[in-house]
Amino acid sequence: MNPERILLIDDEPSLQLTVGDQLRMEGYDVVSAISGAEALQVLRQTPPDLIILDISMPDMSGLTLLKKLSDPAGKPRYPVLVFTARANMEPFFSTINVEGFLPKTSDPSLLISEVKRILLKNKKAFAPNHSPPQGKKKSVLILEDDFLMKKRMEASFTAAGYEAVTLGDSRHLMEALATRPPAIILLKAILSGTTGSAIAAALEDNPQARGIPIILFDGSGVHQQGDKFINVDRFVASNTPADLLKAVAGMIG
Repeated sequence: MNPERILLIDDEPSLQLTVGDQLRMEGYDVVSAISGAEALQVLRQTPPDLIILDISMPDMSGLTLLKKLSDPAGKPRYPVLVFTARANMEPFFSTINVEGFLPKTSDPSLLISEVKRILLKNKKAFAPNHSPPQGKKKSVLILEDDFLMKKRMEASFTAAGYEAVTLGDSRHLMEALATRPPAIILLKAILSGTTGSAIAAALEDNPQARGIPIILFDGSGVHQQGDKFINVDRFVASNTPADLLKAVAGMIG
């Protein structure tokens, strides 16, 4: 079983070192980011089980980053533990959809206890799985212009318990978003006459797509892990339904 992954977002190198080492000693896989912009890049490639978020950062405040990571209803797409020197903000965060709040002045053992509490609480809700989602089906919007692959993806996602909406081109994308906003969007990287990354970038300021995570996938080998894309939450270097199902389950359950 892979260790649970924690994204530690803080611009203090000393804190990154001490807290990171403390978490690794507990057996967690720790990924670090020293700014909001770097955190967004990391999240496009590496979905975490928990984010530990500082509030005061120079390029992008933790509050701004939190908004970028939240859906239209204001719920973060990942469990978030706010870890800040601004202890007076605890009443404010009690009204926000975060999993916990902890001042940096707290005893180090409290941080570990809080991390364990949150991960245990959210294990079922956020852990990747291939079992059908319970209750109302989550809608997955897939843009794939290869007819046979489109049908394979539609069948695989439907069998896994999702509502799969597949499009062969981008002409009806806005109509599909308006009719029923999906829980997640999957865009093929190389399309006839355009690219998935160009479509993702065009959706960045579109109100109908705001807060909907986007996966860019590429089975051709043209793009690689580490490539940067605008408004893409995760890149998958594969077009097989099994790999895409795993990525979707890791992001929306």
